[in-house]
Amino acid sequence: MIPIFIGSVSPFSGKNLVCLGLGLKFKKDGYKVGYFKPVGFSPAVVEGSLTDEDAVFLSKVLETNEPPQSICPVVLTDDLLVRLMNGENLNISKKTMSAFNHISKDKDIMIARGLGRLSAGTCLRFSELDFIKESRAKVIFTDKFQSNIDMLDGFLYAYKMLGAQLLGVVFNLVPTTKLNYVREILVPFLKNNGVTTLGIIQKDPILGAVPIREIVNTLKGNILCREDKADELIEHFMIGAMNVESALSYFRKVSNKAVITGGDRSDIQLAALETPTKCLILTGEMYPNASILGRAQEVGVPIVVVRADTASALETCENLSGYVSLHCKSKVQRAAEVVEREIDFKTIYEKLGLSK
Repeated sequence: MIPIFIGSVSPFSGKNLVCLGLGLKFKKDGYKVGYFKPVGFSPAVVEGSLTDEDAVFLSKVLETNEPPQSICPVVLTDDLLVRLMNGENLNISKKTMSAFNHISKDKDIMIARGLGRLSAGTCLRFSELDFIKESRAKVIFTDKFQSNIDMLDGFLYAYKMLGAQLLGVVFNLVPTTKLNYVREILVPFLKNNGVTTLGIIQKDPILGAVPIREIVNTLKGNILCREDKADELIEHFMIGAMNVESALSYFRKVSNKAVITGGDRSDIQLAALETPTKCLILTGEMYPNASILGRAQEVGVPIVVVRADTASALETCENLSGYVSLHCKSKVQRAAEVVEREIDFKTIYEKLGLSK
């Protein structure tokens, strides 16, 4: 069995994307793949067991057929942290490795997903670095393209701490304008310092899109109509705070969008419904009039009413679009395609001694 640990320099850098893409590619090539998350931070109760929501989702997609408590044996909750601070010995190391060894028995490859940073979990007395060393995992580090210094420092520090255990690194969410810079400057620099680049993944409009349902849940809103469209993906967010003529011209320029406006701006709402709009988000917990609701029902556009003001709603939605959530079928398929296309599987297979 070959364990592969997916870590990152910073949070929300694409670990789920890499885990999912790797796992589906290995399965496609005939390997039996398992999935493991040593520590979870999205508590969920599944089949009567406390586990991690993301871990359950990924294990289902990869069809690992393992019980929820085994794929993520430790979940960060307030209760666990209080017990830890009170000095209770939680035996995190023993619990984690016992679960990992149990579910990896009949697997060819185990994919383990970290929280981010090798030091994560130190307060639990069993850090990500401890898990990597004890499981003898090979490691792939990823990061979203941002501050060069932080990203490069993270990659080089991982190599310093892991040496030959580091298979390589993946640049994620790279803007098109920065591709040549990454390829011609950063990749050679890392290579000269002993670090292999395994992939450069560009920003992808579909992977970065947000399901309407996720917007509703995050903003704690209510869908007034066309809930059957709640899994539609939103790629852009636009504010409606101008006159009708300007709004029509503005809204016509962008498709696959949600328009955020005050619940009292029926003129803007109607203008949005006459353009390629996928969702109306009405702020201030103000409800539309019957004619707007009827028109939205007719053209198939969900109307979502939220308590937040327009500026706050926009900020929340834009933050959501920066976090690539894969919890919908269209994104899973897209993630598999992107990772298989952009990741250097030939090098990975060679380093792991695997054949296709």
